[in-house]
Amino acid sequence: MKAVLPSEHVQSTFGEGPLWDDENLCLFWVDNAENKIRAYYLKAGQETSYQLQKSPMSLVKYSKNELIVIMKDGFYLYNLKQETLKEVLKPTDLNDKLLLNDAKCDPQGRLWAGSVNDDFRLFKENQDSLQTEFHGQIARLYRVEKNFYIKVAKDKVTLSNGLDWDPVRNTMYYIDSANQEVVQFDYDPETGQISNEDSVYRFEESDGLPDGMTIDQEGMLYVALFKGGAVAKIDPFQKEWVDSITLPTTTVTSCTFGGENLQTLFMTTALEPLNDSERKQQPTAGYLFSAELEVGGYKTNTFRAT
Repeated sequence: MKAVLPSEHVQSTFGEGPLWDDENLCLFWVDNAENKIRAYYLKAGQETSYQLQKSPMSLVKYSKNELIVIMKDGFYLYNLKQETLKEVLKPTDLNDKLLLNDAKCDPQGRLWAGSVNDDFRLFKENQDSLQTEFHGQIARLYRVEKNFYIKVAKDKVTLSNGLDWDPVRNTMYYIDSANQEVVQFDYDPETGQISNEDSVYRFEESDGLPDGMTIDQEGMLYVALFKGGAVAKIDPFQKEWVDSITLPTTTVTSCTFGGENLQTLFMTTALEPLNDSERKQQPTAGYLFSAELEVGGYKTNTFRAT
């Protein structure tokens, strides 16, 4: 299947973190290179953006007119009407090398967000034949409870990225991109505890870097492959790659279900990592793409602060 490029959308330098808001029939995502939250209002067919002073990495829904913006150094509350930003939580163990990244809320309204060791990016950019393994697993996956009480849910992480939950089977899926792998955990909806980590699917490096992820109502996983030009459909029960959605650009960053019937898969892409030659070959890099699927996803979970 091929993704469709909606003509009305603008190009992001580095699009990431799509979030469907069914209350406002709006898709939000971030452009972390231009310090913007972007928004596409489905009924009006209108796109707008909200300028920030710092780089947003991901978003979760808080209320009708408020989003929690995950930035590299902490969690912030953004009011869409007033266009104001307020700091609400900063993990104490972050620094210039340990930065927050992808985030999502679980079905019970807890906020999960992971950090990244930025040295891994430098390692990949400068990797040579004498150094083939990275040993900086010092990032973490956090779970933020009510009243913004934060706990470490998983340590020994390098590049925390996609995550989602199967609410029927009480399973959590998670990607540490540095491992090229999707893993699953038994998930306790009452406590938020995760246990019994198990591999679901490991990608080859030639497939691209597994990045953002979402789940459909049959339990199938959709994994964006950065530098792979596709979203992979993974069957976690058979542990197989069963289908692909191909895009005309390699830099696919994330995906989420949205639209009035939650059957539209929206996919974000990036322009920034491509050189001039690659940009000419991939003129639609950085745009938002979509695909209509027979099986849709779940309603977006909102953070329950109290």
